[in-house]
Amino acid sequence: MAKILLVDDVDLFLELERSYLEGCDYDLLTASSGEETLQRLDKIVPDVLLLDYYMPGINGDEVCRLIRKNSIWEKLPILMVTAAGKPEEVQNCLDAGCDDFITKPVNKQELREKVERLLGTVQRRNGERVAVKLPIQLQEGGRLHVVTAKDISTSGVCLNSPMTLEENTTVEMKLEGADGKPLTLYGRIKRTGKRTEDGCGVYFIYPDPESKKLLDRLIRSKKVENLQKEGVDERLSHRLKTLENECSKLRTEQDDALRRIGELEQENLDFANQLVQVEDVNNNLTNLYIASSRLHSTLDREETLEIIKEVVINFVGAEKFAVFLFDKTSEQLCFETGEGFDENESFPDIPLGEGVLGKTAATTENYFYAGSISEGSDNLLAPIVAIPLMIHGEIIGLLAIYRLFIQKEQLESIDYQLFSMLGEHAASALFSSTLYGHSERKRQTYQGFVDLLTK
Repeated sequence: MAKILLVDDVDLFLELERSYLEGCDYDLLTASSGEETLQRLDKIVPDVLLLDYYMPGINGDEVCRLIRKNSIWEKLPILMVTAAGKPEEVQNCLDAGCDDFITKPVNKQELREKVERLLGTVQRRNGERVAVKLPIQLQEGGRLHVVTAKDISTSGVCLNSPMTLEENTTVEMKLEGADGKPLTLYGRIKRTGKRTEDGCGVYFIYPDPESKKLLDRLIRSKKVENLQKEGVDERLSHRLKTLENECSKLRTEQDDALRRIGELEQENLDFANQLVQVEDVNNNLTNLYIASSRLHSTLDREETLEIIKEVVINFVGAEKFAVFLFDKTSEQLCFETGEGFDENESFPDIPLGEGVLGKTAATTENYFYAGSISEGSDNLLAPIVAIPLMIHGEIIGLLAIYRLFIQKEQLESIDYQLFSMLGEHAASALFSSTLYGHSERKRQTYQGFVDLLTK
């Protein structure tokens, strides 16, 4: 049974990772800091290490560097986990010696596949291979090579290289995308042929969302080019390209053979999209279940606020956000806690009905910015998402999100559902802890009077 060590300073996220990997016949162990990891590594002897990037004390990249300095652990598979996934962080993790990279909020299927690959149980690429002849600039160990891709898929590439490349080496690859945009990918060499002409297999290490789009476009364009070279009817080639790039409706003018092929392709695409949607829903439900359990595990108000912050960072993937509480006396929203703000930034109290935040609290309807959210918002009064925290039909606070770690152009329906359900759980947990705090103070006051009377 493979032994996996999960390292994160947030108990909530350790619970999530454990839930995703349970049932896979792994022996799962946990550590809550880099220092604890280094102390227990020789005793645990894990087969794979899941290591959080941001931790108090020693960060994950430094832990990785210290592990790699020990000859006993220089080959230990390390999967780095972080909330951001910014290019400079990815490069820092790779320079530290990690084998792969994954970002929060973690996708269950992606985590399982990466762990399987690191354990060596995945022998082949799971993406469809497309034959190509692409020049690639490959940087490996401080050396720059010009190599040629023989075939490519969404999960890896097969390279012809005049130089011998060592297995398990991390490489940086630069090539030209379908629309001429430069595409940079990081990979790990997993298979080398006995002869130089046999080439070597490389699997991709966490392409960022934009690189994934460029890679997908490149593969689709090469598929169309190959079809055209093979003499396939131009209408069919155009149909396939339109279908894969835009998911457009079938053209009824095509003859029966082309129409039938298009119908099958559309059915496969719809089925794949349904699977993706179902997986996203399952991930969100799992996240929400664990988050709600954690939120309702305490009646301490300060601890509840800290848990809300943990949930918003690790499950929603928010980089910059604020939690406001509603003061009934002044009818204003007052800043309570948040993350991602500069020290010199301070929130004014916001009257009910004023601006995006005040109007959201007054109408008690969720607010979602309709335009592009890729850059987030630096305007304290204009978030990209505002969720009123309601209990028994009354407003008690507001959750405002200004920037997400993972850049996306627009919010999707599944995001709306997640934010709404999170707001409900956060409100009930905050209400319960506040109510308990009031009753506890009254009890203590009453007990004080009783103690005075009985003396």
